[in-house]
Amino acid sequence: MNSRVSSQESHAAALPRPRSCVRPALVGQPTGLARLRAYLERRRYVCQEYWESAASREASAVRVSGAEKQSGAPLRALYFGSGNHLPYVLGLLYADYRVEEEQPNLGVRQARRWQERARSEVDLFVADLPWPYHRLLRGQGLLEMPAWLDQKLLLPDRWDDVFGLLRSSAKGEDLRNIRRHGFTYRILRDEESIRRFYSEMYVPHVTHRFGEAAYVEPEWKIQYCAGHGALMEILCDGEVVAGQVLYGARDNLQFLWAGTRGVQSGRQPKGLFPALFYYGLLYAFEHGYRTADYCGSRSLLSDGVFQLKRRWGGAVYDGWSLDTLFFRPNDLGPANLGFLTRCPAIARSDRGLVGKVCTGQDAIRADDVARARQLYATEGLRAVRLYSLSSPGPDALAAASATTGIELVDLSREREAAAVYCCS
Repeated sequence: MNSRVSSQESHAAALPRPRSCVRPALVGQPTGLARLRAYLERRRYVCQEYWESAASREASAVRVSGAEKQSGAPLRALYFGSGNHLPYVLGLLYADYRVEEEQPNLGVRQARRWQERARSEVDLFVADLPWPYHRLLRGQGLLEMPAWLDQKLLLPDRWDDVFGLLRSSAKGEDLRNIRRHGFTYRILRDEESIRRFYSEMYVPHVTHRFGEAAYVEPEWKIQYCAGHGALMEILCDGEVVAGQVLYGARDNLQFLWAGTRGVQSGRQPKGLFPALFYYGLLYAFEHGYRTADYCGSRSLLSDGVFQLKRRWGGAVYDGWSLDTLFFRPNDLGPANLGFLTRCPAIARSDRGLVGKVCTGQDAIRADDVARARQLYATEGLRAVRLYSLSSPGPDALAAASATTGIELVDLSREREAAAVYCCS
């Protein structure tokens, strides 16, 4: 073990280091016929996902009204889609709502017809479409967001260089919490441990964290991935407090499902998820993986899971989900403006993913530009765009011009400001 500790890693001096400071060759991968079988299994699984997505031809139209979560202004919305992300969407929009009308058993190909109806009947149109039916609304003037996106860290050849890819909050506060609580880890693959993880950590965590929007994976799937990969448990004073499933695919180690104990009591020590990331990176590095895949996050710059993975060096990639969410506000009145300012989006554009941050009626200032770079700029985003209904001042324009990856969009002179926000 290399005893030299770089200045970048000084915060983590008390934490375990890999056996070698240089990433070894990839180990434990199948060869020969086993490698071919693993490849065919992966392709079969991917093809099955696409087939199931294409087979999802039914949709529902749901008309909802209530007070927008931030402004409290009345918001009428029309949702059209598969229903896969309906609870999530309603949770974004409302603290409380009522369903005024629901029409089930519609054909997904009616998406454009319902989009046109929404122009005169509601304030906000939302579509939730699986592949390949998302193409029905692509290029129709809507904000297009992946339902989930991926975040990955490309591991360098030297362990010390890993810390240069992390943000200061991860190298500081997160690592201090791991040391303070003395978190350790162990790797397991036995069926009993995996079953315990599923029932005592994964299911309680997911249902508590996401509520009605939670999707609980079947136990067989977690048994399969953990059995063919690994179950990592985090311990505090000898007691298991968290776990996650690690699954290797070629040179990519996926940090799949995670869970914690005691989530309902609120007595969990700080640093549990940073501990899963740190020891997950340690495991990936020691086993020669080139990529640590933090897996899916919601496409919101303000989402807590997205921000945690961003702190730990996660760059953004499209393609984690086969579902797409579309939003089209008919205007930028108080309700829609409250939603857009509260939920800065990661959206698809012609040349990749962009961040969209709406500042509302407030003119963009130089401080807003610096804040956007600090909080939102992420590798994998082509740009972070700041939108305002007031013209930015000279200081903001100068700051944006001097800041790579930050762009300003003045909506004050646009006749169709909502459409410009969605399409630009």
